[in-house]
Amino acid sequence: MQEFDWNDLRHLLAVHRTGSYSEAGRRLGVSETTVSRRIAAIEAALRVKLIQKRGSAGYEMTDIGHLVLEHAEAIEQQSGKILELSGGQAATVGTVRLSAVPLVINRILVPELHRLHRRHPELVLELIPDTRNIDLTKREADLAIRLARPQTGGLKTSARRIGQLQYAVFGRAGLESDKSNRSDWIIYDDSQASFPQAIWLNTALGLGKDAASPLRVGNAETAIEAIAAGVGKSILPRRVAAMDARLRELVRPTGTPPLPTRDVWLLSHSSQTGSVAVSAVKDWLDDIPWS
Repeated sequence: MQEFDWNDLRHLLAVHRTGSYSEAGRRLGVSETTVSRRIAAIEAALRVKLIQKRGSAGYEMTDIGHLVLEHAEAIEQQSGKILELSGGQAATVGTVRLSAVPLVINRILVPELHRLHRRHPELVLELIPDTRNIDLTKREADLAIRLARPQTGGLKTSARRIGQLQYAVFGRAGLESDKSNRSDWIIYDDSQASFPQAIWLNTALGLGKDAASPLRVGNAETAIEAIAAGVGKSILPRRVAAMDARLRELVRPTGTPPLPTRDVWLLSHSSQTGSVAVSAVKDWLDDIPWS
């Protein structure tokens, strides 16, 4: 087996993290042709196929590619540690891919980004809006935030509770009365039926599938915009809705049970334990006020 240039692993990592040769080239400051040539050089040296075409959606790692990727990431992490030995003040560099539902990304993470960039100006955070349970073992992301403790993920995936979202009743800011009118509650559709907010609306107010309601929505983003437009009221995460000047918190209807909460879980892969960049993002997430 012939030797290969260790620097070419940067191209492999970039293609994995961006999903395309052209975007990888832009990130590394080289041409798409150069990226393709360097990947081909690694594959020729190892005599295996590391990357394969994924329909029209870009490229993905083969099974052996994922194994090589683990070692490439370890080399990247160790390189960062070597830089730190030079003076202990080396900048935190690298790209961290963080997945979360769109509501969390748009309404919580993005407003807090300035804190991360102020601490680590050379760190690149790639935010991936996704509602599905992604597979960290396949390197679909480096970290993932979910609003329920995952039931699967494998032995190499760890989950840690980093906060809790508390729900409250919200209406349009100009709403004149807090009185409960059961015909103007915005409720959630069947796709959300198992989530705490939908269960509360169903059980506490009797707003089930056949209830009279001006609107049924499939996510909290739509509910926020509908409330701001004056369509009705609903329950939303206080951390999110309280930041929107178009909304105001209302009194919980008399006789209803306490409003629900949702735990915020951070998922990570064991191979990222030594990554300085990943640790920096974890510290930033720990400092975010979730409630």
